[in-house]
Amino acid sequence: MQTALTCLKAVADAYGLPFDPAAAADRLGLGQAEPDLDALLALASGAGLTARVEHLDVPAMAALGRFPLLCVLSNGNSVVVLGVRDTPEGLVARVADPLAQTPGSFEVDCESFEKSHGGVTVVAIPTLARAGLRALALVGRHHGLPLAHETLAAQHGFAAAEPTPTELCALAAASGLKAELRRLAPAELPLLAGAYPVILFLQGGAALVAAGCRQVDGRDVLDVVDPTRLPPSRDPLPVADLAQRWDGQTLLLKRQRRLTDENQPFGLAWFVPEILRCRKEFTDAAIAAFMLYALALAMPIYFQIVIDKVLTHKGLATLQVLSFGMLAALAFEAGFSYLRGIVLLHAAARIDVRVAARTFARLTALPLRFFGHSRVGVLIQHMQQADKIREFLSGKLFFTLLDGAALVVFIPVLFLYSVPLTFLVLALSLALGLLLAVIIPFFRKRLAALYAAEGERQSYLVETIRGMETVKALSLEPARRRGWEDAAARAVAMRFGVGKIGNAATAGVGFLEKVMILCIPWIGVSLVFDGSLSVGALIAFQMLAGRVTQPLVQFVSLLQEYQEKALAVDMLAAIMNEPPERAGSGEGLRPTLVGEVVLDHVTFRYGQAAEAPAALSGVSARFAAGAMIGVAGRSGSGKSTLARLLQGLYLPTDGSLRLDGHDLRELDLAHVRRQIGVVLQESFLFTGTVRDNIAMARPTAALEEVVWAARLAGAEEFIRRLPRGYDTPLEENGSNLSGGQRQRLAIARALLANPRILILDEATSALDAESEAIVQDNMARIGRQRTTIVISHRLSMLAGADAILVLDAGRAVDFAPHAELLKRCAVYRDLWNSQNRHVAAGGGTPQVR
Repeated sequence: MQTALTCLKAVADAYGLPFDPAAAADRLGLGQAEPDLDALLALASGAGLTARVEHLDVPAMAALGRFPLLCVLSNGNSVVVLGVRDTPEGLVARVADPLAQTPGSFEVDCESFEKSHGGVTVVAIPTLARAGLRALALVGRHHGLPLAHETLAAQHGFAAAEPTPTELCALAAASGLKAELRRLAPAELPLLAGAYPVILFLQGGAALVAAGCRQVDGRDVLDVVDPTRLPPSRDPLPVADLAQRWDGQTLLLKRQRRLTDENQPFGLAWFVPEILRCRKEFTDAAIAAFMLYALALAMPIYFQIVIDKVLTHKGLATLQVLSFGMLAALAFEAGFSYLRGIVLLHAAARIDVRVAARTFARLTALPLRFFGHSRVGVLIQHMQQADKIREFLSGKLFFTLLDGAALVVFIPVLFLYSVPLTFLVLALSLALGLLLAVIIPFFRKRLAALYAAEGERQSYLVETIRGMETVKALSLEPARRRGWEDAAARAVAMRFGVGKIGNAATAGVGFLEKVMILCIPWIGVSLVFDGSLSVGALIAFQMLAGRVTQPLVQFVSLLQEYQEKALAVDMLAAIMNEPPERAGSGEGLRPTLVGEVVLDHVTFRYGQAAEAPAALSGVSARFAAGAMIGVAGRSGSGKSTLARLLQGLYLPTDGSLRLDGHDLRELDLAHVRRQIGVVLQESFLFTGTVRDNIAMARPTAALEEVVWAARLAGAEEFIRRLPRGYDTPLEENGSNLSGGQRQRLAIARALLANPRILILDEATSALDAESEAIVQDNMARIGRQRTTIVISHRLSMLAGADAILVLDAGRAVDFAPHAELLKRCAVYRDLWNSQNRHVAAGGGTPQVR
């Protein structure tokens, strides 16, 4: 086997370049011989790679930071080094060896690798790597822009050249990003914080995407992505090591957003596109409001004329005309108020429907990891904020702005009546603003504490309701009541603090309003005495002053309410700004699965930090398409974690999980999940009928298909005994069924979808012996023409599997059929013996020694 050509193909594949080893060997007339270095460099050039020969040890490879590397061993064979990582025991290289008996890669320590490495390393990169364009495309996709490096190169004239950093900055600006090119020192990288991801330009024209910076063992470490590697992966890079290759040039990028952009980060501006969709309704409401403002001038003028003219001249006829005119104005005012309310109700309903749909869609699009660290009650509290924010924007804020616009009419009218009194009104309104400006910071602080306490109380309530069966079984009612009373007391105390500040603000505002009511006649009477103002004009001014101060007072109180809604925005933003998983985004490959599964050194950590404990560590195995595979291990060995990875609910922290040769990271997860059936230990049933729940994944399935799936799952018998058979309604989570019955419905639901891969994660744990026997008898039919992965602590369920993967403390200790494992795997043998002691004690088959 020509290992050098095989390794060169692996390097070319990593960059998405075509290379045929057999054709290359024929072209050079190599036969079965290995090519020399000159021939290898020529072949690399023909494959679109620029290659050079260097003598690198493992530390030098780590410092170079560009993988994969083709390494020639001392025996003449070649291997590919896919990466180097630092461990407590020292540097470890991940190597792919064409001569290895099992496909995939493996890790080898630095010392062992150096013993076999001849020192010759071929460094090969694409002749036109387009590192900058690839980096820009990666960052653009991170910000929600559908950028591709090929399109950027073709559209901007870089098909045969690499753009300079300055050109890339201009290109980014033309692509919808705010771009700024800076020259930074290494010490400034940890200070960028929210500016990540950024593009770092290296010496020699290469580029890296820095996704963030963190501290590891007291050192600043960047999470970087080499955009020329396929698929791109995130690797740690100490800032001190980067400084040797980085010239300081950094491209800072941020998404440019228009006000009407529906994909902008969540905030008050997020609602603007929804409000603009109802611009006609809001325009009609504004017109009605201005008509009301015009009619509002009628009442003060009416009283002025009555006092100054009618009373003085006893003009009863004039009074009749004025009064009938005033009645007509009041009727118009009532009509416009009604129409304005109806129009705004219609607009609010439209906005509420769309906002509810968008917020719920974002919630369901979030990855499972998000729900793992979020409390249910807190999430419910956050989701309830959308209506409050919408009410604020389309209600009080909208009308306050309209009232503010009306000041353009009212204030000049007041000045026409009396300049001194108008300045008095404005001065007292300013005092109102200063009062609330002092109170608002205290109010916001107390309000944040109140929302936190309410969220905790709601979480406690949800937890108690969900666990009511356990509460009753353990007689925990008194303890839970005390806990609820404590949570309620904390929330009430916080609400009391908020109420005190609110009452102080209300009292202060009320006092200043009454002072204004007092001061207008106090000062106005002297103006009447000196003849500069009539009695009727003074009364009219008093009434109009109320219309002027009303929007000013509303605006001041609006600031107080804004603080509440700003906190509501922050709460809902915790959901809306969380990055969604890729499922259903339309990105990724959409193959029809056959069912082959390959685990290649899969490592997974639930925590984000590199030092978080690994739930799975270096697991490698191949599940053949159509095989029945068992997964066994003690509690906490990683069995359920593996099931979640197979569904794409989590992605490997390190290594790769491939379905039919496709890395899970490259696939459209929603498309993949539609071809994977899953039955969990605690399967969830939805409100609806038995048939609805079985046909959940295929709502159009015929009754005959539903019956077939139920019969295969061993559920047909008990369904027939239900009052209405398949049309029997289920209560919340199927609480009117036993645990075993719920589990059999879940198995039937998974089978009806006809998945290419079926995962049974402790699916029979809740079944009685008879039901489990039915499922076991049907396993051959259940697993027909699909890959079946059975995860169970009952090894009797796995004994008939084609192969069993044995996990222990997150590591794969063996992978073989049942009989082989009994002979050679101590972990499996111990588990088997512990479950079959009663057989040996009863004189049956002895334990395996």
